[in-house]
Amino acid sequence: MSSIFGNLLRRLTPTDMSTTAIRSGEELTQFVWRASGAHQFYVGLIAVAVALLNFVPIDLQRRIVDVAIADKDVETLILFGVFYLAVILIQAALKYVLLVYQGWVGESAVKLSRDQLAAVAAGRSSDDITSGQVVNVIGREIDGVGGFVGVSISEFVVNLTFLIVILAYMLYIQPVIALIGVIFLIPQIVLALFMQEQLNTLVERQVGLVRKLGDETVGQTTGKSENAGERFPTIIAIFHNRLRFYFLKYSLKTLLNIVNALGPLMVLVVGGWMVIHGQTTLGTVVAFISGLERLSNPMRDLLNFYREYQQAKVQYEMIAKWVEGAS
Repeated sequence: MSSIFGNLLRRLTPTDMSTTAIRSGEELTQFVWRASGAHQFYVGLIAVAVALLNFVPIDLQRRIVDVAIADKDVETLILFGVFYLAVILIQAALKYVLLVYQGWVGESAVKLSRDQLAAVAAGRSSDDITSGQVVNVIGREIDGVGGFVGVSISEFVVNLTFLIVILAYMLYIQPVIALIGVIFLIPQIVLALFMQEQLNTLVERQVGLVRKLGDETVGQTTGKSENAGERFPTIIAIFHNRLRFYFLKYSLKTLLNIVNALGPLMVLVVGGWMVIHGQTTLGTVVAFISGLERLSNPMRDLLNFYREYQQAKVQYEMIAKWVEGAS
């Protein structure tokens, strides 16, 4: 297996960016397109296929319960089961290709950007830039931006496509229960938008503090104190800033988890009442519960995408300022 991967890796080369990777005053979205180009389109096509295949099992669950099981039709049950398995395997293969493709696009952007950043660092004197900042910018910071390039458009496309398809299907099958699902999606969006600005401020401060720590570490030549916290006061500032980020991030995550848990509960109550009164079928309720659970994943991923985009945007802007010597 390792030899197969080794032969494949030797054939892979980074994408070719004919222009400068990092440009001052440029938006992150412009950088993403220049760094990946048409590859984003191809990755997006695979992402759409994955999203559409993710929808198929939901309808199959409904049909298995309402058709095969209700009619005690073993042959149809086996046929649906085989079809279900085939969809799972095809989707798994496509998702694997998608993840590897995303990784290649992202790492290509990182490699090309590092070429430029290393050249910028080499062309500056020690008075213009410190080694501490070089390590942080060329290392961790550009990794975050480049990683976003790989998943940016495709991640958004796959989750938005799946969200639209599932909501349309649910509205078509049973509008009343579908509206319940939509109602529980709205608070998640509001919470994420409300708290993201504060998270952005903490991310920008964290990047600045880590750069400052790199400067202090490289510039420290004497050991005046055995206590690293006294020699490097920035360390405790980073600690407190990171804790603030965790408090805010996990508060948001906890609230979103509560909202996600309430959705299936309401579907069970309302859907159960409708089944008892003959207004819908048990298979429909089962499909809707599965649909809500599957909706929570793309919704969460879309919110994560928004958060990652904002963080990558902050990092990219700070790297661009570093390139032009503004930091």
